[in-house]
Formats: sequence, structure tokens, C-alpha cells
Amino acid sequence: MKKANLFLILCSFVLFLMATQPRVKADETVNKATQEQLRDYLKEHHINGVMLVNGKAGQPITIENNETSDKRQIVKPNQLFPVASLQKIMTGTAIYQLKQKKQLDWDTPLYKYYPQVAGHEDITIRELMNHTSGLVNNDRPFSPLRGEKQQIAYMLKHLKNDHTHTWDYQDVDYELLAAIIRKQTHSSYNTYIQKNFAKPLHLRQIKDFSEVSQREVPQTMDPTADWHRVTVTTSSDFGAGNLFVSPNDYWKFMYNGVLKDPKIIGSFYQQAKDQEVAYFGGVYFDGDIIRANGSIPGYNSCFVADYKTKRMIMLFSNNIDYLKLKATSDDILHNYME
Repeated sequence: MKKANLFLILCSFVLFLMATQPRVKADETVNKATQEQLRDYLKEHHINGVMLVNGKAGQPITIENNETSDKRQIVKPNQLFPVASLQKIMTGTAIYQLKQKKQLDWDTPLYKYYPQVAGHEDITIRELMNHTSGLVNNDRPFSPLRGEKQQIAYMLKHLKNDHTHTWDYQDVDYELLAAIIRKQTHSSYNTYIQKNFAKPLHLRQIKDFSEVSQREVPQTMDPTADWHRVTVTTSSDFGAGNLFVSPNDYWKFMYNGVLKDPKIIGSFYQQAKDQEVAYFGGVYFDGDIIRANGSIPGYNSCFVADYKTKRMIMLFSNNIDYLKLKATSDDILHNYME
């Protein structure tokens, strides 16, 4: 009887271990069938662009679909791409790094850095990171802003405070965070990105908008989004969309710089879980999933990732609008991340 009980206990323990193993190994290649399904999805929805999915040892596999014969409009994984709001997690991660060095905290008030902002005494870094600061700014300049000082001056001149402290997705929150990084480190925001992300992660295709020429980027298939409009938008999204990054390098940042450091996402999750909208540091939380969208005129991108298993899918496209981007992101979540 005792031997039988011991056997049952051992069996139960083995079953428990099997049940608690990660659903997908971190370095497990997405199978060929799923790759074909994703390729078919791009074709069926006429999405011109690339998807990146898990390959061996954290390397991405590229799934391409071309809806154009114009080589200038083909999206390539090693070509610069305006990542728009996907940059926010870079800014959020930089703030996290400064917190780890005890140079600031979630409760650090805005007035320490920018006392000229109306209502500064009631705004903390935490509220900037989760979009509950009450600050708004929807203005755009007539021509591209030049240099970080001009970008910050424009932001400070045009922002307003509605004093509500409820969820409101505003780029100005991350523009201020980028400005805080600049003040705290006594160097430019772009210098911080290059030193702390580009160099250690070997990102070779990451540039500020001011360093990018039109020929370095896949040309948009949206006839209303000319290069002037693109540069005006990216120049005024300092810290929230001023960077151009290749899809492969953005994958490296997310996989090696974020997903492989569970402390970052764990810290963000603790701040997001009790909020009206589960968002912090540039990402939305949905169970074990983090996700984000990036959109400027003519260019749309997104990623969906399971931060426990490191399974991730990214999309970069130059022929869809924001509504189609959101629908695609939802489809990726529900159909390919389960």
C-alpha cells in the first residue's frame, strides 16, 4: 500500500513539473506551418511589409509580402523604418535604467526637472510613464524641428495641462521623459540611446530622424504621406517617435534588451496592474502578453510578445492605416499567440 501511494505521489509530481513548463521555449523556432499561415495572412489582407517571428537562439525569421513591383516601396528587414510609438519602450527602459541606478524614482516629481510646466507639482515620473499626467499636446510645427533643444522648446511652449490625471494616451508624456533623460544624464537623449542600447546590443541601423535621408527608408505607398510630412511628424515626437530603426535591430532591442531581462517587465507590470488601462513604460499588458503599436503617416508597425516564453511577432508595413494596424495586432494576439 505504501509503495502504491509513493508511486502515485511520484506520478503526480512528474505531471506537475510537466504542466508548469513554459508553453514555448525561448529559442524554439516558429514552425513552418505557422510561418505559412502568417505569410498567407499578409497576402490575404494585402499588407506590404515584413513580419518577424522567433528563430533559433533568439534570431528572427523574416516573413515577407510584396504588394508592389516598385523596389523602392519594398520593406526590408535591414532597412531603416520609422518606428513611431514603438520607441516609447526604449524611452521607458532608459527611465527604468536610471531608476535602477537610483538617479530618479517613479515618485520623482516633474518640478525637479521642469518647474515651468503648469501643474508640475502634481505630476510624477510614474504618471508620465502610464499616461495619467493630465498633459496634452497635439500641435505640429510647419517644418521639421532641428536639434533636441528646439524639440524640447517647442514641446514646452505648446503643451497644456487639463489636471484630470486620468488615462489619456499622449506623446508629450514620453517627450518629457526623453527631456528628463537628457537633463539627468547631462548628455543628449540620442547619445544615451546609442551608448546604452545601440552599442551593447550591436544595433547598427538606428538613427535620429535628422540623420536619415529619404532613400534610406522604404517609400510609403500612401500618396498623402510625403517625406516632408514624415520628417515634421518624427521631429516633433522627440522620445516618442524620432528614431528610425531597422526591423531586425528593433527585434534585437526587444528580445535581448527587454524580454531577456524579466526585471524590466516585472517592474512595469507592477505599476500597470492596478491602472485604469494596463499600460506602463511604453507597453500594454494583457495577461502574459505585452504589445504596442507605432503609427505615423504612411508607416505602421506593431509587436505582440509573451514576456514569459519570449514568443514574439512583429509587423512593419508601409501601405496600411492605423485602423488596419490595430485589427492586425488583435489578429496576431488571438490567432497566433495562444
